[in-house]
Amino acid sequence: MKPFFLTYLRHSFAFKLVMLYVLLFVVSVSILTGVTYWAMVAAPREETAAIVQAERDTLATIYKLEGAAVLVKALESRAQAPAARKAFHVFISAQGDAITSNLPSWPSVPQFSLYEIEADRYLEGDEIDYQALSLEQVFADGSRLIVGRDIEDIGDREERLIEALVAASVIAVLLGSAGGVFMSLAVSRRLEAVNTAAQQVINGDLSRRVHTFGTGDDFDKLAATLNEMLDRIEKSVEAISRVSDSVAHELRLPLTRLHAELEELADSAEQGKLEPEHAARAIAESERLKAVFEALLRIARIETGRHDIVRDRVNLTTLVTDAAELYQPEVDNRSLTLDCRIAGPVFTAGDPNLLFQMIANLIDNAVKYAPRESTIRVSLTRKGKRVRFSVENEGEGIRQDERPRVTERFYRGENWDVPGLGLGLSLADVVVKAHGGRLAFVDTAGGFAVVVFLSGLRARDDSNA
Repeated sequence: MKPFFLTYLRHSFAFKLVMLYVLLFVVSVSILTGVTYWAMVAAPREETAAIVQAERDTLATIYKLEGAAVLVKALESRAQAPAARKAFHVFISAQGDAITSNLPSWPSVPQFSLYEIEADRYLEGDEIDYQALSLEQVFADGSRLIVGRDIEDIGDREERLIEALVAASVIAVLLGSAGGVFMSLAVSRRLEAVNTAAQQVINGDLSRRVHTFGTGDDFDKLAATLNEMLDRIEKSVEAISRVSDSVAHELRLPLTRLHAELEELADSAEQGKLEPEHAARAIAESERLKAVFEALLRIARIETGRHDIVRDRVNLTTLVTDAAELYQPEVDNRSLTLDCRIAGPVFTAGDPNLLFQMIANLIDNAVKYAPRESTIRVSLTRKGKRVRFSVENEGEGIRQDERPRVTERFYRGENWDVPGLGLGLSLADVVVKAHGGRLAFVDTAGGFAVVVFLSGLRARDDSNA
């Protein structure tokens, strides 16, 4: 269990992150302590050292120029003078006798750099701590001069700073390690929910979703995003499954009819009586199959971005007018009225062939499902940068529960008995989306309308806009 736990922590990103923050904290505390150390210890110590060195040089000059008696007076006067830091000294003769001193002891061997001397004093049974930062001068006659200043307070500050640094580092490491363990466990608990859901989705359960804890934190937001993604994947897979079923269903009948026509054609050939109508029906069925496959291929190419969308400047007014004229004979045959309200000119950027096919498909659907002797209304308007194209008929329209699915390939509602491929709205929808637009279904006072919204261009925009 222990090796597993240690291995887990070693590979835990949260634990590593906490340890990194602990390291940064220790480094930050060390830098801060270093700055404080310089300000409260190093700088005062250097300043005191400079004072001691200056005093040593001055007193050594007095001895050399004026003799030992004057030096003794100067040392005693220095010891009694009020100062921020107590003065210490000792003047030792060439024979090793202390001529004057206020230090309890000193090194028997001369020192040639700064050093510290314990200069504690006892008064009425109590100890007064002093630490003399000292510098020595050895004269030519063998006598020694040691002068110093008290730096006990600097030493105390140094000890406290070192203790504080050590304590802060230990506490930081302990708290950081404990926090790293708990944070790692907390993060792993949240990530485990994601891993569990992902594993079950991999195993085929597309209905599985990531559990949220209701905290509204980043993990809940991630879970919500993943759940939304899984929703779309599930819907896409269901749509693909429905499309596959629909393709099989839609192609089974024409393939059966084609097979039957070819058998009859073969029988007629064997009997020496070729009947042209069999070949014509077989050709018609093959043409229908070809149309289905071409429509499916075009939809797939547009959806996956493999169809290069031309971004020419397109006059929608011309396209809608041409499409309306194309279907006018069919409108007349069905005793319908085609009411076109087309603003002009209205421009957009896009592929004119795809846009014309989209317009034609919507008009074709409206004609197929319109009641006889009713009116079909085609409208093209522009408001600001927004273009609105709509086709309305007086039929029953599409039920609310069917509207989310009518753009699926081969989808046909329960009451849809009009012949067709079932791909018209699918192709129209992908064309509109490929042009950055939106297709909507709207109930109107007179019936039902399919509305397309596109981005428009100003009439004076150049062709590369």
